Amino acid sequence: MSTPILPFDVWPPGSNQASIPANDNALRSEILAGRVISKTTTAQPSGAEGAIYIIPAGATGAMWATFTAGDLALFRGGTWYAFAPVTGLVVHMLGSLQQWTGSAWEEMAGGGGSALQSICVAASDETAALTVGAGKVTFRMPYAFTLSGVRASLTTAQASGSLFTVDINESGASILSTKLTIDNTEKTSTTAAAPPVISDINLADDAEITIDIDQVGDGSAKGLKVYLIGEPA
Repeated sequence: MSTPILPFDVWPPGSNQASIPANDNALRSEILAGRVISKTTTAQPSGAEGAIYIIPAGATGAMWATFTAGDLALFRGGTWYAFAPVTGLVVHMLGSLQQWTGSAWEEMAGGGGSALQSICVAASDETAALTVGAGKVTFRMPYAFTLSGVRASLTTAQASGSLFTVDINESGASILSTKLTIDNTEKTSTTAAAPPVISDINLADDAEITIDIDQVGDGSAKGLKVYLIGEPA
């Protein structure tokens, strides 16, 4: 069950039970000032601290399944908090401004939201067979970046064997709770049976990023590229 995001709670002067409305108001402020990651993700993610989502119809997961479609959900302190929008409310989603019409979230025409960007990095040449290993490529973030998605692609798909698996690390720590995979005979992670789950959406300015290949199949895969999708923080 969600709590209305507006109006903010108030309490009588001298009340000794102010902590609950004060905490709720802090969560409301964080959502209103923050950036929504997605309004189409249906599977409850593991949750990065401060992550904000719009709950879509058909949401699944221990907590998301109990929320109402359209709710704004914030992950804080190990749990999800849901707040119901009010008609006319505008929130910043990565790449656009979204307004609640009373029944649906719609992108505002000419809303001036920051355009999505992608950082594409080659983690190999185009012809050598890819092998398991850490630090296939190392680079530094040119500015602070808020992730909304990650992808991987191959120039040559592998035919068979173990699932081709890629990890992305920030300063030596993985940013993925579910790694990037590319299914056999496919060239892109966008068609993977198991989509990646981002556990760290906030990449710091000048952070060292490394790309690992955790698993390969028959050794026929070639030409790995990795894509970071989001917008400047």
